[in-house]
Amino acid sequence: MNKLEQIINDKLMPLAEKLTKNKILGALMEGFIRTSPITLGIALITIVGNFPVPGWTQYLESIGIMQHVNAITNGATGVLTLYVIYSLAMAYASRIGTNEKNSAIISLAFFIMIMPQTMTTSAMQDGKLVESTINALKLDYLGGQGLFIGMIIALVVTRLYAYLSTKNLSFKLPDTVPPMVSQSLSPVFVVTIIFVLAFIIRVGFSYTSAGDMINFFIQVLNAPLMSLTASPLSIIIIMGLLAILWFFGIHNAVLQGPLGVISLTMVMGNITAYQNGQELPYLLPSVIYGGMMASGFLGLIIMKMFKGKSAKFKQLAKLSFIPSIFNITEPIMFGMPIILNPMFFIPQCFTQIICGFVTWGLVATVLPINLNPTMALLPWTTPIFIKMPLSGGLNYTILMVICFAITFLMWYPFLKVADKREYELEQITAAQKLENE
Repeated sequence: MNKLEQIINDKLMPLAEKLTKNKILGALMEGFIRTSPITLGIALITIVGNFPVPGWTQYLESIGIMQHVNAITNGATGVLTLYVIYSLAMAYASRIGTNEKNSAIISLAFFIMIMPQTMTTSAMQDGKLVESTINALKLDYLGGQGLFIGMIIALVVTRLYAYLSTKNLSFKLPDTVPPMVSQSLSPVFVVTIIFVLAFIIRVGFSYTSAGDMINFFIQVLNAPLMSLTASPLSIIIIMGLLAILWFFGIHNAVLQGPLGVISLTMVMGNITAYQNGQELPYLLPSVIYGGMMASGFLGLIIMKMFKGKSAKFKQLAKLSFIPSIFNITEPIMFGMPIILNPMFFIPQCFTQIICGFVTWGLVATVLPINLNPTMALLPWTTPIFIKMPLSGGLNYTILMVICFAITFLMWYPFLKVADKREYELEQITAAQKLENE
């Protein structure tokens, strides 16, 4: 382990530091960190609203509380793309020396402009189903599905705004005009050019089968995966791809098409066979899926952070540990951040893949699992260390512990090196403050 840590220190750390000094990567990391208060702030309400107790959510719905829980969640993670665009554009603008607030608000407007702004709904009128079109923004696009496109827009629009601002396209207002007014009015020509580009993009994608830019991106990602069937290899491919895409800021919502089809096929097929006393048709893929989910449990990793040297790691552990128990990983993903952090590329992208193949090998040879597929219907906030023992008894619990161990071993050396580096930076900052005093 010490030798591995030395390799990370000597080889990976210099590369990671070099990459984080890149203006785009640095802005991306800062942008995600600045949104972490939002994901942390809703954790308590999300956990309470979706507490894994039978009948709890139905009770909240019956007394009219659940709609307000959903409203708080949608107001945070449901429109997370908007917050990321704003904070990312500001961070990038600061690094390239252009107006931060203008860049952020123009990037937000650009994103809204390229989105579909009408939706078709159906309602019964006089006993007939009638379709109508209403003005509305699709919440899915404002959340996980639009996150990657939103990041690209924030970076491109900010860079374009900075470039055009140097081309004498701004109004020259008298010095007597207040700065707030001049900064708002002077870039009118620049903003017009940017919005014309948004118009061209919107019109161009309207002629595609997708209909809009975000849906086009989703279809491109989904197309190669839609032909996959519920097999062990397809589960490993999709779950591994989800981990890799999440590292690059592409939320798993963009793959809900193939993932939803496969998971629904497995769950319903297994439950039907289980109720009829038949052999489960998707036993092995389902077990592999569970093993890979166990490897995504970051609670053990966060527990290690409690013993870290750096104040950042300790504080982040306190804030994100309880949410992680209930499968809410956004606080640690955005707060560390893990997303687009070169230091954590290897554990984030390869841990689940390794656990998938290890699970496959063990279950096919020495660790048979008797699965109760009805446990798949438990709420998504059910802790994995409760769900897996209930689903498959002792052998599934052993498999879970093995996957936990692999996860810990994969993350530990990288966390240790990152914590040491963070501690050194904190010491340098503290020393500089003392000198200034």
